[in-house]
Amino acid sequence: MRVGFNGVDGFHHHVGVVDVDTLASGTFYLTLMQVLNYAVVFVFYVLAARILSPSEVGSFSLLLMAMSVFNTVTLLALNNAVIKYVSENLGRGDVDTASASSRRAFKLIIYTSSPALAVGFMISPTLSQYIGVGVPEVLSILSSAFILNLTSYYGAVMFGCSMFREVSLQNIIYTSLSRILGVLLVYLGCRVLGLSLGFLIGSAITLIYSIIVLRERLKPSGGGYPSIKLLKFSLPIYGGNIIGLVQGWLDIALLSSLAGLGSTGTYYIAVSSIAPLTILWTPLSSALFPTLSLINGRGSVEEVRLILERALNIATAVILPLSIALASVPQTALSIAYGGRYAEASIPFSILSSLAVVNAYTSIYSVGLQSVSVTKPIFKAGVASTIAYTVLLPSLTIPLRQVGAALARASMAIVGFTTYVGSLKLEHLEA
Repeated sequence: MRVGFNGVDGFHHHVGVVDVDTLASGTFYLTLMQVLNYAVVFVFYVLAARILSPSEVGSFSLLLMAMSVFNTVTLLALNNAVIKYVSENLGRGDVDTASASSRRAFKLIIYTSSPALAVGFMISPTLSQYIGVGVPEVLSILSSAFILNLTSYYGAVMFGCSMFREVSLQNIIYTSLSRILGVLLVYLGCRVLGLSLGFLIGSAITLIYSIIVLRERLKPSGGGYPSIKLLKFSLPIYGGNIIGLVQGWLDIALLSSLAGLGSTGTYYIAVSSIAPLTILWTPLSSALFPTLSLINGRGSVEEVRLILERALNIATAVILPLSIALASVPQTALSIAYGGRYAEASIPFSILSSLAVVNAYTSIYSVGLQSVSVTKPIFKAGVASTIAYTVLLPSLTIPLRQVGAALARASMAIVGFTTYVGSLKLEHLEA
């Protein structure tokens, strides 16, 4: 597939629009997306936790882990490169180069994802035994992971073109359809297979939407683009993503071995319940990336620093009081939402929710560095935090189980945050 940007349809004449207005509009759409998505996800987990057993929830969490592994390993963080070079080149008014960079990234994603899917299918019997489900569940989740790589690419194109409304709708379609269909199939008796099929159908419909939205905006591009330039930018982020994959799922995998699928299920619900707090910063940081990249394309580093400072002030004012308030009532929150059997994870829930503001700062710092093409600190922060995590995780989780896993996650977040602060000082971007 050859893709490019049709300037006649309105991409290149957006260059020069007031950037703060673009950021505000993007943040609004992305915030709306996050609110709707997390409302759907919250209801999804409430219903799934009450219909399925904790062990089945644990199996489903391992299926999601398999999907995350596929996406992270095969995508090579090329979606970040697409956002970066599409938005930056559009900021310079170079539509042809923006087109060529996106086309090359698409080919690279296909080259990595297709053979990985074939390998995943071949080892699906082994994966099914480890996860505790049937082979159809594994095949469904791997297929949806492959499709999500393509939707991630199209979403990155939308981000790069500041199509915040369209990319927000893309995410809403996937989140809503996959969860609603999944729960419906669970209710009809399909159990964990129903959840896997819901994700597969939702991802397929989302891909169709993405192609339709960008069809009128895309045209063949005759110019080439060096793969090495894309990979030079994305690979440090890719390394960080691999590290993030380990950070996000190693405690789940360890708990499943030490305490069984039941304990894993309750811990996973507690960790997932922290996710709605990201509504408070993810839309902002997502809109910051293409906006700051466009500004950096014009050579205005000081403006990048000023906008980062405003974003951090907003994060402090909004997130800190809310996260502390939520951390103070963990047992009540979990019991009301999921039932009394999930209240055993109240201490991990309290520990992790209290660190939400640290995660918000880290997210904002990360996009600030990426926008000025400084990606190595992202990898360094990942390495440092992962070393702390892997050292503490077994020593804390073996005696303390869920609490130990949460403490290891908290230490990891703090170490990563301090590394980002040091990097921002070196790049003179510290707010």
